[in-house]
Amino acid sequence: MLKGNLSELPLGTLLQTLATAKRDGVLQIATPWWRSQVALSGGLLFSAEAGRRRGWQAVELLAGLRSAPFVFDESAEPPSEGDLMVPMDAALTKLLAVSQRWSGLVHIPSDWSLRLFLGKKTGELQLTPAMLHILGLLEDGTVAKVLESAARPPLEVAEALDALMKEGIIETALPVEVNGVELLALSFYGQQTGTAFLDSELYQEWLRTLAGPFSLLVSSPRGQETELEAAAREGIKGRVMLNDKDLRKLKAARGVKLTVRPLAHKKG
Repeated sequence: MLKGNLSELPLGTLLQTLATAKRDGVLQIATPWWRSQVALSGGLLFSAEAGRRRGWQAVELLAGLRSAPFVFDESAEPPSEGDLMVPMDAALTKLLAVSQRWSGLVHIPSDWSLRLFLGKKTGELQLTPAMLHILGLLEDGTVAKVLESAARPPLEVAEALDALMKEGIIETALPVEVNGVELLALSFYGQQTGTAFLDSELYQEWLRTLAGPFSLLVSSPRGQETELEAAAREGIKGRVMLNDKDLRKLKAARGVKLTVRPLAHKKG
């Protein structure tokens, strides 16, 4: 099993490395926005998936990620039917051209969880059909959502979005702020400090609302507060679980009500 991050090993380089080693398996790319995977089988780029995108459009979209953890699992079975079935040599040549086009898009932020909104500048840019389509998707739209859901190939959408952002017609804003909630404190013991566990349902709700990863600002009734990494755990609805050491830093204990507010990770 191979693990890493696209910030150190971009998609094209990673697939070339796997192809040279004649490795078959499933490459899973962890983004907070979509299920993403690429399958290699029998010397073929067998299939690809990124949210609603399938096949080559999924590969195009994933090639634009500047950072995301990945795992390549040789024991994982590819889908029963491939939506690409392209020889790796041909796929890598095509992917190189895609990567070069992405590298020229300097106005799209690396943090795709940022929300898009109409800027104050109107500019004199001649709007293309792709640009007009993007403008119709801005309501509650993040970079990730627009790139995934637009009814045009993702690279075409990205190039249009980059041009609109260059002219100031579209700007980005930080993800929305979410109010805190009161949760009953649970405790656990061990070495894992710095992490607070939320019920999986609440964790997924905040993940969708903030359109990306988040940490937790946890406050106690005695006025102490600390920022902890967020993690999901089944079966603790209405409660938050902290290491006993973190609870003591908050001058709190098991059974105390804590105020918990999600903080979107800052743009990297």
